[in-house]
Amino acid sequence: MYKRKIVAFSFLSIVLVVLAVITIVWSSFVTAKQIQQINMANSLLSEHLKLSSTSYRLFKQLTDEILFGDQANQAKVRNKRALVSESLGKIKVLERQQRETAGEEYTQGTIEDTDDLEKIIDSIIYSLEGISKLPLSEIENEMKFILEEKIDVEFRDSINSAVVRQTNVVKAFNARIDAMNVTIFWVSIGLGFLAVVLMGVGVWVLVNSVTRPLSAISDAADAIGKGDFSYRVPRGFDKEFDQIAVLFNVMTEKLQIQHLSEDQARLELEYKVSQRTTELMAVNAELAKSDSVRRSFLADISHELRTPLTIIRGEAQVALRHADRDLRDYQDALTCIHEQAISLSHLVDDLLFVARTDSGTMRIDKRNVDLTALADEVIRDMRSLADKNDVSLEASYPVPVFAVIDPDRIKQLFIILVENALSYSGGGSSVKVSVLKQQGKAVVRVTDDGVGIDPRDIPFVFERFYRGGRSSSRSKGVGLGLAVAKSIIDAHEGKINLESDLGKGTFIEIELPCEGNV
Repeated sequence: MYKRKIVAFSFLSIVLVVLAVITIVWSSFVTAKQIQQINMANSLLSEHLKLSSTSYRLFKQLTDEILFGDQANQAKVRNKRALVSESLGKIKVLERQQRETAGEEYTQGTIEDTDDLEKIIDSIIYSLEGISKLPLSEIENEMKFILEEKIDVEFRDSINSAVVRQTNVVKAFNARIDAMNVTIFWVSIGLGFLAVVLMGVGVWVLVNSVTRPLSAISDAADAIGKGDFSYRVPRGFDKEFDQIAVLFNVMTEKLQIQHLSEDQARLELEYKVSQRTTELMAVNAELAKSDSVRRSFLADISHELRTPLTIIRGEAQVALRHADRDLRDYQDALTCIHEQAISLSHLVDDLLFVARTDSGTMRIDKRNVDLTALADEVIRDMRSLADKNDVSLEASYPVPVFAVIDPDRIKQLFIILVENALSYSGGGSSVKVSVLKQQGKAVVRVTDDGVGIDPRDIPFVFERFYRGGRSSSRSKGVGLGLAVAKSIIDAHEGKINLESDLGKGTFIEIELPCEGNV
């Protein structure tokens, strides 16, 4: 396309040059033809004037010959007659040539009038030559007639008419050449204007077809230099520049892909570094927290272990120191020692459960179990603790509910929940345990009207070793009970929910899979 435009522009230039040459040649030809016609018309007009002058001289010499006889110069008369004949001959030739070149429109009547003029001249000459043969009395009258009628009127009118007619022809030719000159002028102006317009349009199209794509490519290069790899060179130019635009855009697209890949790799690296940093910070914070918990745990464990051990040691020392004590005192000491040993056993079991949960070695043996029977067994075991704390322990099992569970672990869960409820309930309060089936799930609820839990402690009650000392001065244990309960529920793919109002009591609800889900 670009080469075609150059060829088209060159062809246009050649056409304009050819038109200019044709115009020049045409105007030169027309001008030369008009000049030729003007010269011919002027020559013919001169011959008419010459004929008029020569004829009048001839008439005068003929008149002198009649009046003065032999004194007249006959040679001059013959010369003038020859000049008149020559002039008439030239006029006839020029008139025929004029008619052939100019047409009858401009020369109508000229040849015919010349014939009449020639007849008039011949008639006058014949009349003047024949006067001498007339009687003297008739010569004067005839002379007067010839002079006044034929020469002054007929000849004068005829020659003047011919001169005027030829003068009009000359004027017409002059007017025509003037009009032709005007036409040539305006044609030249028009052609010049057309040439300027066409050349201007051609130059604009040619320059625009070059500058626009070059400017677009320059803008694209500038954008890429600034890092904008999404910039694309627009299409729609000539075929050659479109090919360049396609190649340029392909190159830009490859650079963009490479740049995006580099950016993606950099972002991924930054994300990974940030993620690792966050993880390290989280691990560091967790380690710091774990270390703090561990220290607190060790202190609490030491205290919890020391207390029953101190009691056991004290009771044993008392029993051994007084050998004369009765059986009742020994039984009380052994009972105390037994209770403290059971407490130590529970603590050790919780510690082992936490350790197995952390190591992933805790075993869950699921089977279809009557949950109501299991709950009832726990209620019976907790009666003594309820009576000891003067707490009413109530159970509600409308219908048997079977669940897919590990009975040992769920029993441990029940014990933890009921024991917590009894421990934090005051005298005269009540603890309610219910088991039901709801929306395809086994639901266990433990409700008490004890001291409740501080709202600030609720988000942390399932964390290990969290004791929640803000809710009550009666906090007991090392904070493992609810954490162990949460781990048991998670191992059974169940849910646990706790709600509590400080001073009003606590509500705990758990969901377990029902029968048929083994």
